[in-house]
Amino acid sequence: MKQLAFDETGFSVNGEDAFLISGEFHYFRVPADEWKRRMELFKEAGGNSIATYVPWCIHEPEEGRILFDDIPQRSLTHFLETAREVGLMVILRPGPYQYSELVGDGLPDWLYADYPELLARNRQGEIFGRKAASYLHPLFLEKARRYYRAFAEVVRPFASDPVVMLQVDNELTGVHVWFGSIDYNPETYGFGREDGRYARFLRQKYGSIDRLNEAYGSRFGSFAELSPLDRDIPADGLRSRDYDDCYYASMAEYLCTLACWLKEDGLDLPVCHNSAGPNMNSVFVETVRQMPKPFLLGSDHYYNLHQGWDQNNPTPQYAIHCLSSCEMLRLLGMPPTVLELPGGSPSDTPPILPEDLLACYFTNLAMGMKGMNYYVFTGGPNFEDNGSTCEIYDYNAFVGADGSVRPTYQSLKVFNEFCTAHSWMQRAQRKTSAAVGFEWQTVRKNLSGFAAGSVNSFRFASAGLLYTMMCSRYAPALAALDGSLDSGRPLILPCGLDMSPEAQQRVADFAAAGGRVLLCGELPQMDPDGKSCTLLQQALGVRISRTEQNQAVAFEEIGRVYGLTVHSLLDELPEGARVLAREKQSGRPVCAELPVGRGTVILLGASWQMTAFAQAQMLEYLLDRLGAKPCVSSQNRNIFTSLIEGEGHRVLFVLNLYSAPQQTAVSVYDDAGQVIWQRELQLKAMEVQHFELIR
Repeated sequence: MKQLAFDETGFSVNGEDAFLISGEFHYFRVPADEWKRRMELFKEAGGNSIATYVPWCIHEPEEGRILFDDIPQRSLTHFLETAREVGLMVILRPGPYQYSELVGDGLPDWLYADYPELLARNRQGEIFGRKAASYLHPLFLEKARRYYRAFAEVVRPFASDPVVMLQVDNELTGVHVWFGSIDYNPETYGFGREDGRYARFLRQKYGSIDRLNEAYGSRFGSFAELSPLDRDIPADGLRSRDYDDCYYASMAEYLCTLACWLKEDGLDLPVCHNSAGPNMNSVFVETVRQMPKPFLLGSDHYYNLHQGWDQNNPTPQYAIHCLSSCEMLRLLGMPPTVLELPGGSPSDTPPILPEDLLACYFTNLAMGMKGMNYYVFTGGPNFEDNGSTCEIYDYNAFVGADGSVRPTYQSLKVFNEFCTAHSWMQRAQRKTSAAVGFEWQTVRKNLSGFAAGSVNSFRFASAGLLYTMMCSRYAPALAALDGSLDSGRPLILPCGLDMSPEAQQRVADFAAAGGRVLLCGELPQMDPDGKSCTLLQQALGVRISRTEQNQAVAFEEIGRVYGLTVHSLLDELPEGARVLAREKQSGRPVCAELPVGRGTVILLGASWQMTAFAQAQMLEYLLDRLGAKPCVSSQNRNIFTSLIEGEGHRVLFVLNLYSAPQQTAVSVYDDAGQVIWQRELQLKAMEVQHFELIR
């Protein structure tokens, strides 16, 4: 029997550090006489676990007729027995939602046909074009609860051997926001009722109707009078954002409900959930705080599923997304885990190539990944016309639907062997030079397209600061402004016009206590509710003029830098401040170094999207002034690097995420800024090289 455990740093199997190496393997698609052979193929490739959905639509085709083990395609018992025999752990994903290119996203047809009242609705009260359930609707919970009980009855004899983890639902909120909007089902949220979910949320936030009226500038007599369906609510107003937060809080309530069902039914196992992608991790802040432990939040990191994807292969932008996602999961207290790492694609074109997959895997590892579930390892025929996109769910996977082994299998094997040989990385971290700060609420707001002023701080962080740092000798981390801030390294803040009072005060206190801060973009002038808030500006002792122009900025020591959007001109500076850069045309200050208490703040009233290496030189210059410690430099700035350090170990990753060979010279620095390793490298197209360095 294998035992899986995890904490905030990594995984262990039977008490020994080990990567979670799982492969998606659908018993309801793969012929039963092939289960053992294909499981053994995965184990031979270095895998230690398999995962599968347990589709509600297949096991309850008619309401009340729940079927397990009656035919091979529904024989979950035999599947688990086979996994136990082969020696693989199992992660089960009972939904209710599955997706997986199943009709109804894994929910049974009768549910939507017989109970239309449980369907999710948009703000106009309309059912989405693609039908979706309202997660917390009483009828939906009633029907799903019965299915969970039947599922638990089958799985209990296999708890811990081989079943080691259970996933509740799948890519939560996706079926709503991708095909309609967040959910406004009136029964679910209890519009018009004092005991309704929406009214309770507002009461918990504001305490009294008088405080709510003060915030809204309204005259409501009770919480029940408020409805998010009012046509006059502005899309980015406080009332709209309150409903967004109510929706996200209800997602936490829903996942906690499912997890509690499992425990009630005797399945006291770790629970997980997968965010649909890096940009959606912020949706689960409340979930992480409220879920019974142990709980694992992971993410899905695809780079190509169809023609509409941003890229056909792993790219530098993909690497930035992976970095951002792994960092957010780390800050949420999770071992960064990719619960759907591409093992193929549902589309035949663009193709999934062995070289691309291997580059994808090493890129995720370089950005901090500690565990993975390949989606999918192998496929087969869909069950009784339950497929929504094909008859044969082959997925261009490592092992085809016909049982043939594809060239991508070798990429899987190479990568898994590396992970197995480097289990020490479970307790290791990326070496970083500075942290890019953010607020969870701001990420959510900016992802919705709302940004006060001209700077979307999350997009600036990604396409501007993080990308620029990856082109520099200073490696980035992320830091949530409601968490601990490390005084040992500079804090970089991509700012829009709004920032919460708490965050503004924390940054000011951090600097006053000796911290070093680089503040870029706009100087915050308001809180997220649109009320004036200039705590940070007051702490800096500056006066600014707002502007919006694309101008070269002339730095005294490094010359002109182009490609910047200037947002603020510095009209008044405190005593002891030093001007570092001026707008080329007017000569007015754009960047200055300011003393704040025992610390230092560099204020740069500009943002950018990484386009020119001069921007990387500018950022290096500013971080030099703040005492940042270099990690790795690449002579060819288009070649990204990452240095992972653990006790007694160090490994360097060098990434060429381009379609042609490139060369570079790489230097690695120690904590004192001295070069300790140098090498000139030739990299093939789409290649990630790795080097063991002596510590």
